[in-house]
Amino acid sequence: MKKRSWLSLLAITALATALTACGGSKDGGKSDLTITVGSKDNTENHLIGEMYALILEDIGINVKRQLSLGGTAPTFEALKKGDLDIYPEYTGTGLGVMLEEKEPEKDSAKALERVREGFKQWSMEWLDPASENATYGFAMKKETADKYGIKTYTDLAKNSSELVLSYPQEFDVREDGLPGLQKVFADQGGFKFKKQFQIDYSLRYKPLENNESDVTVSVGTDGQIAGMGLQLLQDDVGFFPVYNVAPLIRKEKLDAEPKIKERLNALAPLLTDPAVQEMNWKVDGPEKAEIEDVAKQFLIDNKLIAQ
Repeated sequence: MKKRSWLSLLAITALATALTACGGSKDGGKSDLTITVGSKDNTENHLIGEMYALILEDIGINVKRQLSLGGTAPTFEALKKGDLDIYPEYTGTGLGVMLEEKEPEKDSAKALERVREGFKQWSMEWLDPASENATYGFAMKKETADKYGIKTYTDLAKNSSELVLSYPQEFDVREDGLPGLQKVFADQGGFKFKKQFQIDYSLRYKPLENNESDVTVSVGTDGQIAGMGLQLLQDDVGFFPVYNVAPLIRKEKLDAEPKIKERLNALAPLLTDPAVQEMNWKVDGPEKAEIEDVAKQFLIDNKLIAQ
């Protein structure tokens, strides 16, 4: 009896030790690898950066967070220096800002191919991009869009003379803004509105809310689109370049742990425009939820991390 009790105690102790070592992750085991996760200083980028951190922790990797660092320039510079190892970046930004390419890319697959090749000079890799597209667009109240039968940019061009447009700084002078659209639709109303006026970027949905404009310039993943029940018009002419978000990671860290690619790539197809809009609105809307809570719940709901 004593011998059996002693053996049982040894078995229980071994099991407890094994469970502790797993740390509750899906993959089991604790890694010696440490990865510093960063993000830019906006809600969406911070949310996605936190998701990367949570997924890496679930693998068993040690994670340091440097979230909401600032804009593109300081965040990318930190990655180049090795102060960061990974952060969420957009393919359109990679092409236009880091690689300084003058010709915007409107095809998602081609944009990914170009950044993957171009970033080899810094020994960085782009993992799979999300389907969400954080590019410029146009949003309207659904009742206004239904009234005029507007679903696409072509529809908007045909009805523009009846509508009021609000837009952020520079949109009326940039070739990738209103002037370019007026050239594209020169034979269909020319994107010339009954009235148009500029509004600060951070306030771009106020004119719609206050019925001061009929259509406003938006970003495809803005929380207000879901939160205010707006209709995002379809870019049926492929005017705006693609801005798909993806993990941008230092190659040395990716090579150190093969599970990183598989686990982060599993997140990509789940980050759709509606999903990101909803999460942005939970943080920025009346609920004022914590970014960490929203990110964690999304991953748990989609079975990407353990409870």
